[in-house]
Amino acid sequence: MGTAVNYLSIDYGEHRVGIAFGDSELRVAFPRETIDCKMTPLFERLDQLVKQNKVDEFVVGMPYHPDGRKDGKNVVVEAFIKDLALRFPGMKIHTQDESYSSVQAQEQTAHWSVKKKKANKAVIDCAAAAIILQRWFDEGDHGVG
Repeated sequence: MGTAVNYLSIDYGEHRVGIAFGDSELRVAFPRETIDCKMTPLFERLDQLVKQNKVDEFVVGMPYHPDGRKDGKNVVVEAFIKDLALRFPGMKIHTQDESYSSVQAQEQTAHWSVKKKKANKAVIDCAAAAIILQRWFDEGDHGVG
């Protein structure tokens, strides 16, 4: 088997960005953190995470609609992906349908004891990033071999 591909998954939002990690050998996504974009410069933190975790590729959640139409959310995520590509030239950036990932994350984390609503949103965002990456692993042979 070849060298594992390390993935950083992003659940992008204009105020908060959920982050998860995984690799092509284990094929399991792990929630990592949520970046509060008002408090932390997003691309500076992504630089740190990429270097610290030897990230090879990104998987970004894309808000696809069942009927294929685009709205403001698609445009915002597409603009973010363009910025990401400029900041990390040569790194592959994949998109993965993020439909209902936040709802699923909310259901999965509902039993966790989180007192503050803001903190709960942060937990949901990084859990949603993990769900997005897990879907990426489950739906294909990405990076295997």
